[in-house]
Amino acid sequence: MESSSKKLALGEILREMVNKRGLRQNALASKIGITEASLSNILNGKARPRQLTLTRLIEQLEATSEEQQRLLAAYDHAEMAELPVRPASPEQPIPQDEMERVKRYMEVKSMSVTFLDDIEKELARTGRYFERSHRQEKIICDFLLPGPPRIAVDCKYNLNRDWDRTVASVNLLKEHLDLEIVLIVVPYENDTTLAEADRITEQGGKIVSVADLEVTLRLLCNREGGMQ
Repeated sequence: MESSSKKLALGEILREMVNKRGLRQNALASKIGITEASLSNILNGKARPRQLTLTRLIEQLEATSEEQQRLLAAYDHAEMAELPVRPASPEQPIPQDEMERVKRYMEVKSMSVTFLDDIEKELARTGRYFERSHRQEKIICDFLLPGPPRIAVDCKYNLNRDWDRTVASVNLLKEHLDLEIVLIVVPYENDTTLAEADRITEQGGKIVSVADLEVTLRLLCNREGGMQ
């Protein structure tokens, strides 16, 4: 009987929390991405949820610290009792709006990677030695030209967001990598890059379009008497 009570403990706690919060099982199941039947099996102690499902349940139920401890302890007991894990097949399909969001993210990511490759080609055209993804402890830049002059090249494909982060990145790179300058390379210049130019310059950087990158590097090289 003790083993049986352990098997039911996790479901009992979850069922108690669901009832206490007045939640409908079909709505809760939809939010955590499983079928209502699968949720019913979990609440009735017939199946042990996967860790991801349990995490989503805790989030949706807004479990207190005490409730979380009870759930995790019961989850461990269910695992030791070898309660069957809920099969993957009843999972509901990923919502269409989520699929579209991820698709857009992957498209932007693909263009960003392509942009990085384009910049690498421009760097290669200068004939100067450079390193891709140069890292020093936790600080990393997309490219480093050790010089002299010592230059970091960081790529910014999306011109319309996260400029505060870009400004902070220039500051960190300049401080930790002992640089002459940080070049923030963008696909093209527009009103936004013009508006942000002074902030980047104040931190020791410069905004450069990919079309002007090679010329900019050659000018910096000549000013410093050549890069090795």
